[in-house]
Amino acid sequence: MNQKRPSSHYILFGILITILITGIYSAINLTSNVKLMAESVKSDRKKTMDPIAPDPGKTKPEKYETGPNTKKVKIGAYLERIEDLDIKKSSWTYEFYLWFSWKPNEINLTGRNDNLHNNELPFSIINGDILKAEKIQEVYDVKKNIAYIQYFVKAQNTQFFDVSLYPIDQHDLIIPIEHKWLDRSQVVFVPDTIDSKVSSRVNVNGYEKESTVKLIEKPHAYKSARGNPKLDAGYKVDFSQLRMSLRIYKGGLSVILKLFIIMYIAVLVTFIAPFSSDPSRYTVGALFTTAGANYILSSKLPASNVYTLAEIINTSCMAIIIIMMALLAVVPTVIFKDGIIDKVEKRLNDLITLSMFAFFIVINTLVAWTALLYS
Repeated sequence: MNQKRPSSHYILFGILITILITGIYSAINLTSNVKLMAESVKSDRKKTMDPIAPDPGKTKPEKYETGPNTKKVKIGAYLERIEDLDIKKSSWTYEFYLWFSWKPNEINLTGRNDNLHNNELPFSIINGDILKAEKIQEVYDVKKNIAYIQYFVKAQNTQFFDVSLYPIDQHDLIIPIEHKWLDRSQVVFVPDTIDSKVSSRVNVNGYEKESTVKLIEKPHAYKSARGNPKLDAGYKVDFSQLRMSLRIYKGGLSVILKLFIIMYIAVLVTFIAPFSSDPSRYTVGALFTTAGANYILSSKLPASNVYTLAEIINTSCMAIIIIMMALLAVVPTVIFKDGIIDKVEKRLNDLITLSMFAFFIVINTLVAWTALLYS
């Protein structure tokens, strides 16, 4: 007569099946979310520096083409120094050379013949403050019909940094420049892509930088008459905007390992805990380690309404530790309910622990690999 299976077999088997289903679902779901997040960040970054694509979440320009009476002004920049970059405060301070070249008989670019704008800087930095602007050189050659002016500028920009993929985030440091009073129907900037460069002396703490800069001209729309009675309701105007961007980035897998090595050790300690005489001592310590790591992580990042890659990794590690703590409390009680442990119970217990460890490795590997692949 067949002996009836003890209830512990069914309970342990149920726990194993639950872990397998939850682990597979979590791995697929987290990987999919990280992929979508990485693709979104990459797409937004591309659109921002695409001369014919609308800026993500911004007012679409009236038109991208220029009229027959629009005058062209050559503009270039040389990034000399990045004094400060604060990702959490969404700001960066820098120094650069800026120059304009145009035909003086076609347009009064600097306002020198205009009482309203005489001795005024003819340019502005969008979403930024000009801390200092010195005129370096000014040339007016009437015979050759060439005008040239160069400035040395120190500015501070407020720029939103998408840290969704932190700690392997990439950012385009963008300098957006517009003429102060001449809109795009009057002036369109032509980027000087030959002489516009970044100094080899430029360094950004915590990031690597590309050796070249990218320049584009893009219309920037304003959809307000700003109370001007001469303008119609719903007035909208485009200004020509030069954008110079410098790509900064962090290294790959090594950055993740460097940031989360303590976290991974805490998880490994949790799996070693069952072999000690007092497992709770190790698991509680591991849990407090992840909580402390999460606090340090949050202090480095700006406030965001989305979970970053770092927070996903941190939360998954914390979830594994909590589940292991629960298993270490429940499973021994189930196994030793009758005072003995049979081969099936031992095998199921080993499979449960092995499955948790496998999902820890698989989830963290997939999430990191997906972020690196699609960013």
